[in-house]
Amino acid sequence: MQKRILISAALIMLLGAALMAFVPMDTLKEASGADLMMATTVEDSAKTEFKWYTISEALEMQKTSHKKIFMDVYTTWCGPCRMLDANTFSNPEIQKLLSEYYIPVKFNAESGDTIQYQGQTFTNRNYSPLPRKSTHDFAVYIASTEQGLGYPTVVFMDETGTRLQPISGYREAGKGTAQNPGMEPILSFFGTDAYKTATWNDFYAAFQSNIK
Repeated sequence: MQKRILISAALIMLLGAALMAFVPMDTLKEASGADLMMATTVEDSAKTEFKWYTISEALEMQKTSHKKIFMDVYTTWCGPCRMLDANTFSNPEIQKLLSEYYIPVKFNAESGDTIQYQGQTFTNRNYSPLPRKSTHDFAVYIASTEQGLGYPTVVFMDETGTRLQPISGYREAGKGTAQNPGMEPILSFFGTDAYKTATWNDFYAAFQSNIK
C-alpha cells in the first residue's frame, strides 16, 4: 500500500512538470512579472557601456567642459590593447576616474580619419583597410615616446588639449608596483593636478588604491 502511494505521488510530480513545460509564455510572464522586470533591469544595466569619444568630439567638448583628455591609442590587431579593454578600462574605479577628470578618447592608429589638432591637419597618407599596413600621422605625432610608437599607448592632455605625456604599454587597473604602476595612480596623478606640485615617486609612495 505504501509503495503504491509513493508511485502515485511520483506520477503526480511528473505530470505537474509536464504541464509546466506546456504553459504558455504569456501565463509565465503574468505569474512572475516582478521577477522578469528585475531580470530585465539587470540585463539592461549589464549592456550599458562606458562612453568613449573621438578626438574631434573631445576637443570640441573641452570648450565647455574644461576637462583633460585621456586618449587610448590602439590598433585592431594589438593583443595588449584588447587586454586593456577587458581588464583595465572595464573596472568601475577606472571608469569613475576617467569620467570625473577626463574626456575619454579612443583613437585607432591605423584609421583613415582626418584630424584637426592645434592648427594642423593630420591624415593617414598611406591608408589601407588591411591591418599593419599604415600608421596615422596623428598617432605618430601625439603618441610617440623616446622608444618610438608602440601599442597600446595612452596619452594625457591638459584642459587646452595640449599633450602632457604619452605612456606606452599594458597597465593593470590597480596600483601595481613601483616599477610597473597600474592605471589608477597614473589617472589620479594627472587628473588631480598632482603632477604640477609633486614628483611621481612621492605621489606613488603615498597613493592609496581604491581597487582591491
